[in-house]
Amino acid sequence: MEKLLSQNINRIWSSLIIDEFIKCGITQFYLSPGMRNAPLIAALVHLQKLTPKLEIILCMDERGAAYRALGYSKSTGRPSVLVCTSGTAMANYMPAVVEAKKSNLPLIVLSADRPSELTFCDDNQTIDQTKFFGDYIQGEMSLGAPTFEISPLAMTSSLSNLIHKSLYPQKGPVHFNCAFREPLEDTTQTIPAEYLRLAKIQIERSGPTTKYVNLETRPDKAAVAEIAELLKKSKTGLLVIGSLAPHESTKAVEEFAKKLNWPTYFDVSSSLKYAFNLNNDAIPTFDHPEVQAELIKNPPETVFHIGGRLTSKHYYSFLKQVPEINLVTLNLNLEKEDPSHHTKIRINAHINSTLESILSYFEGTTLPKINFQMNFEAFSKSKIKLINEGPLSYPSVSKVIIDNIPDHSTLYIGNSTVVRTFDAYFSYDNLKNLTVATNRGVSGIEGFIASSCGYIDGSKKEVYLIIGDVAFIHDLNSLYFLKDMKTPLKIILVNNDGGGIFTLLPIHKEKSVLDYISSPHGQTFQKTAESFGIDYVQVKNKEHFLEAFQSMQKKKHHTIMEVLFDHETNKAVYDQLRTIKL
Repeated sequence: MEKLLSQNINRIWSSLIIDEFIKCGITQFYLSPGMRNAPLIAALVHLQKLTPKLEIILCMDERGAAYRALGYSKSTGRPSVLVCTSGTAMANYMPAVVEAKKSNLPLIVLSADRPSELTFCDDNQTIDQTKFFGDYIQGEMSLGAPTFEISPLAMTSSLSNLIHKSLYPQKGPVHFNCAFREPLEDTTQTIPAEYLRLAKIQIERSGPTTKYVNLETRPDKAAVAEIAELLKKSKTGLLVIGSLAPHESTKAVEEFAKKLNWPTYFDVSSSLKYAFNLNNDAIPTFDHPEVQAELIKNPPETVFHIGGRLTSKHYYSFLKQVPEINLVTLNLNLEKEDPSHHTKIRINAHINSTLESILSYFEGTTLPKINFQMNFEAFSKSKIKLINEGPLSYPSVSKVIIDNIPDHSTLYIGNSTVVRTFDAYFSYDNLKNLTVATNRGVSGIEGFIASSCGYIDGSKKEVYLIIGDVAFIHDLNSLYFLKDMKTPLKIILVNNDGGGIFTLLPIHKEKSVLDYISSPHGQTFQKTAESFGIDYVQVKNKEHFLEAFQSMQKKKHHTIMEVLFDHETNKAVYDQLRTIKL
C-alpha cells in the first residue's frame, strides 16, 4: 500500500476508493479490461493481496458483467461493483442498470473516464459519462479528475454516502465516474507531504469514513392498527403474494398467510408458489378465463397484495374491471407500482417487519376463515391429467421440473413463455421448498445466463436455469463465464425455434408478420455447448426429458439439456388447457 500511495495522484485516489469499498463491506468486483481504468485495476490487484475475501471476476463483455453483478445482488441483497474503462464500455451496463432499478437491487458502477478537456473535443474513446444513466440510478458522483485540491476525506466520505444511497431507503444502482488524466501507469510524481499524510490516515482507519445506521422502514402504530382493522372487518378477501426478494426470508409472509386465513394467490417469483397447494386454500391461477369471470362476478371486498408486480396480466385486468375493491399493497418501492391504478392504501415499507407489526394486532384472536367461491379440485386434476397424457410442451416441462426437482433447489426462470408456464403450473397435493429468481423488473430476455452465474457467485449453490432459445442466443457469450466456475449451472434450454409466446397471442393470425416477431432461427445448440466444454444432452419426448432431468441432478458440472418441440404442438396443448371447465 505504501508503494501505491507514493506513485501518483491517480494511484492514490484509486487506492482510497477500493479501500473504502472494502471497509463498507463490499468485496465483489466485476472487472472489464481497459487502459483508462488501469489505476483502479492496480489498486484492486494490490488490495486483493491484503484482503483475501476481495474477489475480482474478469469479464471481457460489459453487458454480461452487469447481469452477472445483478445476479449476485439478487442472491445476497448486497451491492457488487462494476469496473470498466471509458467510452461505450459503460453504455453496455445500461440494460442491467435499468433492471436493477426496477427490481430494487443494489449495484455500483465504477467507470473510468477521460478528463473533461478531452471529452468535449471528440478525443478517442470518449462520451459524456456524467448523468448517463438518468433516472435509473439513485445517486451519482463525479468529482472530476483526481487532484490534490480535493482532500482524501472529501472523496471517501462522498463515496460512503453514495454506497449508502444504493442501500437505503430502497435498494438500487448508483454511479461513480472517475476521470483520470495520464499517467495511467505507475509513473512516480511528487506528492505533497500533507496530502500523503491525510491519505495514510484514511487507509489506516479501521472502518468506513462514514458509518450509516439504517432504520428499518415500517408504518407507525396508528397506520398498522388501521390496516389490521380493515383486514379483520373484511367479509371477503383475497391475499396476493407478488414478487419477493430471493435473498430475504419468507417466514413472516408464510406466517401471515396462514394467520389471515384468506384464499391466497402466490406468484411464481415469490418463491412460495410451490410451498402451498389447494389444501392450503391457494388459488392455482388467474389466467384461466373462468377464474377471471368468477372474480369479476363475485369480487372480494378487500385484496391485500404483498410484494412486487405479478407475472399475470389477467390479475390487473380483473382489478381494472372492479375498481370498488379495497386494494391494499405492501412493498418497499418508491415508484408508483400500481398497474391497475386502483390502489386504495399503499404501505411503502419493509415487508417482513410490517407483517410482524400487523400480526401483533392479531395475537390471541382467531380470524374467521374466508372460503373462495370456486372449487378448483376437479379443475386442477383435469389440468394435470391433460398435461400428463399430452406431448412434450411448455406445460409438461414445468410440471416435470417442479414435481421432480430436489427440495431447497434454486430455479432461475427466464422470461416470456418460460416464466408464464411456471406461474401457471400448480400442484394439487405436492409441496416443494424452492428459491425462485427471475428478472421481472422490466421483463427483458437478455442476460439470464450471466445473472445465473452471478447468483451462484453469491449463493455458492448450484442453479437450475430454465431459458427459451431466443433468450439463450441473446446471452451466448456469457457461457464463457462457466470455464472458471466450479459450482455447476444446469441449463434447461427450451428450443421451439423462436419466440413461441407470440403463437399463443392474437398476433399469430397475422402470418405475414409472425415470422418477423417470433424470429425463427433453425438452430440447435450441441456444437455451441461443445465449443464451451459444457456437457450436452438433447431431448425430444417426455419420457426422455424426465430421465435426462433426473440424470442432470446427479452431475457435478455444468450441463445444457436442450428440449425440442414445435410451436404447433405447444399451442395445441395450451388450447386444450383453456377448454377445461371449473
